[in-house]
Order: sequence, then C-alpha cells, then structure tokens
Amino acid sequence: MSFVVVKSVNEEAVRRAMDEYAARLFQSHPEVEEVVVFGSMAKGNYAPGSDIDVFILLSHSDESVRDRVPEFLPGSFPVPVDVFPYTRDEAARLASSPIIRAVEESRWRYSRPRT
Repeated sequence: MSFVVVKSVNEEAVRRAMDEYAARLFQSHPEVEEVVVFGSMAKGNYAPGSDIDVFILLSHSDESVRDRVPEFLPGSFPVPVDVFPYTRDEAARLASSPIIRAVEESRWRYSRPRT
C-alpha cells in the first residue's frame, strides 16, 4: 500500500491540475454537468496534508455512487483527491446535507462549456 505525504501545498500546481482535470471530465464524460471544489482547499484554509474535495454533478448514472467513484478519480494529482459524483436527483435528495451546503457555498466551479 502506498501513501501520499504532502509537506507543502503548491496552490498554483493544484489549480492548474484541477483546470486540466475538469476539462478532461467534460471531454470524456458527457453526463458531467458541473465540477465543484469544496472544503478546505476551496476556502483557502488548507494545510499540508489536506486533500481536495471535488463534487461532480451528473445528469444521470445507472451505477451507485460507490461504484462510480473509481471512474472519476484523476490519474495523478499534486494532492490527494476525494470525489463525490452525484446525479442531479441524488444531490436534490441530499439538499440539507453538509456536503451539499459546502458545494453550494463554493466559488471554485467549472461548468460544462456551452456548444
């Protein structure tokens, strides 16, 4: 088993990696509507050892949340990543949860480019 140990956070590298990751998600997954970074990284109060929390809003999915997580994990990233891929209906059912509230408050968002 391997672990990632982060001793410092290069915010520019994380932002660049996140930009590329969001672009790849939109390109390879037509069901992805929005990608939102939330939690300590989005708030700017991260510390060495912090991960990045990424909420991925999907138009639809036939898989359970647990089963779809591996499909949305980035290959490599400067910090550990937790992904939360929820459909629009699942997110609506969780509207009062702390995760959804944090996602709604985040300003670090990516929306599918309009064609």
